[in-house]
Amino acid sequence: MLPRPLAHMIPEGPSWPLDDLPLPSGYGVPLSRVAAGAIRLESARRDISQEDLAELLGRSRSAISQRFTGKVAWSLDDLGTIAAAFGCPVDDLLDDGSQRGRR
Repeated sequence: MLPRPLAHMIPEGPSWPLDDLPLPSGYGVPLSRVAAGAIRLESARRDISQEDLAELLGRSRSAISQRFTGKVAWSLDDLGTIAAAFGCPVDDLLDDGSQRGRR
């Protein structure tokens, strides 16, 4: 349960008011899919197998396969561990390229 001062921030009713808003342009792909694609690509570039990632993360190869395909989302902890192993910032694993040049 949330501390009393934060309880007023939880919306009443069945859904959050922002649930019905469309995603802004450029965000049509779920972030979990972007991460899955980036990790697949970087793994291939670095010749790192699903078994290697499974060992690194303490998961089964099957669990890694589900994440590679986007059926299961990568956890934030997993993203941090993978980014450290790849020697890149976490946001590189979350960049689909659609926002480049828009700053």
